[in-house]
Amino acid sequence: MGCVILGRTNLSEWAYALSENIPSGFSAVGGQCLHPDDIHEDVSGSSSGSAAGIKLNLFTFSLGTETQGSLLSPAINVRNVCSLKPSLGTWPSKDIIPINYDQDSCGPMTRYIKDVELLHRIATEIKDNDDNYNRLLRVGYLGQSQEGIVLLQTLAGQLPLTTLVNLNSDLSLAQPIASVLNPTSSCSTTYLDFLCFALARDIRSYLSNHSSCYSHQTLSSIIEWNSSHSQYIPYGQSLFIRAIESPITQETYDEYKKTVQESFQSLINYLKSTYSLDCLAVIGNDDIFAGTTVCGIPRANLTLDYYDPDHQQINVVAVGFSHGDDLLLLRFLQRLEKANLQAGKIDTRTLFQKYVQYPIRSAYQNGCSIL
Repeated sequence: MGCVILGRTNLSEWAYALSENIPSGFSAVGGQCLHPDDIHEDVSGSSSGSAAGIKLNLFTFSLGTETQGSLLSPAINVRNVCSLKPSLGTWPSKDIIPINYDQDSCGPMTRYIKDVELLHRIATEIKDNDDNYNRLLRVGYLGQSQEGIVLLQTLAGQLPLTTLVNLNSDLSLAQPIASVLNPTSSCSTTYLDFLCFALARDIRSYLSNHSSCYSHQTLSSIIEWNSSHSQYIPYGQSLFIRAIESPITQETYDEYKKTVQESFQSLINYLKSTYSLDCLAVIGNDDIFAGTTVCGIPRANLTLDYYDPDHQQINVVAVGFSHGDDLLLLRFLQRLEKANLQAGKIDTRTLFQKYVQYPIRSAYQNGCSIL
């Protein structure tokens, strides 16, 4: 058994680490990646082409990379694409050009959660003896979308071995969540400076270990080359420059990382002690816990389709509590995916709406004429 590699997809230039001004999905080599549904929509990134290609059914699966949001964000934005940001270090990452070794990970994108799990098992060499198949799960959910909350509550009765816990009315969660989302309020640096420090540090290490592959050995050398070939950097290289001029030290970097990890652990401890939860689900179109990549834990996403009465799409992001929770998250999302497909058989649209949506297929199946 094997697979056929079709080609490379377009990655937002340097995975968004070159300049703050680069639009989603642009690279000097690949050009501008467009949103599959509407060219005026943001395709997001940085793994833009990997998500767009799956949405267009150009291939069965694709790979992307993430430092903070670059797998789930494009999967969420193009919709109907599933992705997993694996636990840090579980997927091979030896030759990936780094932004931050403490966050970077390769991960899969597919149309269905079961295929995400298959790829995860292959990449991590996990055997098919997972005890999560019949595990009872308690999942707490937070909603940014009222429609999404209603949909999830509707599906709750069809989820086997799963109890959903509504966290939206718990006002005690406001402060611990805010501490995770805005660590700058508790430490002396910003995420951007944290990231730029890591970029300068880890690019130097990467180039040193791959000296036979590249003519450049430092980030400064790359900046100098870019400056003399400005046609390749139409949006500049402000983040590269910020990285080599980084005002923070390793001690400040460690302080920021520790602040995020402690804030997230405090949130987890509260959720476990108060609700006995196994994981968290966020309903909406934003991956608000992307910053937890610093903690090394997994996240995964799923798009739910429903009609009320028009076609609606709601994204669900599942967030793990511990390193290695990957299969637990995928088990929950697979149950949710199956329940959504079963519920989808009950279509609240009128016959006229169905015919307009699929005129040719409906005409043949229902023996009517469409003029």
